Amino acid sequence: MNDSDPTSSIPTNHSRNESECIDATEHDWELCEFLTLLEDDILSNPEKLVALDSTLQARLDSLVGDIEVDINSPLSADDE
Repeated sequence: MNDSDPTSSIPTNHSRNESECIDATEHDWELCEFLTLLEDDILSNPEKLVALDSTLQARLDSLVGDIEVDINSPLSADDE
């Protein structure tokens, strides 16, 4: 692995494509489409990747404050 090349750790021998999404449910299809978009963007712009370090974590914590999120609770009608 070449530490000076940010793309060196990104596997490029496999990418998601439509054939992998053929048997997917609608929800899975949407997720697959999003992941494909994300993968394409990462592969096209690896220099834009930013590591989540303690400074960025502190900045994110300052933005959301003490908001508690229960990822298992259903969304309210206003949130959907």
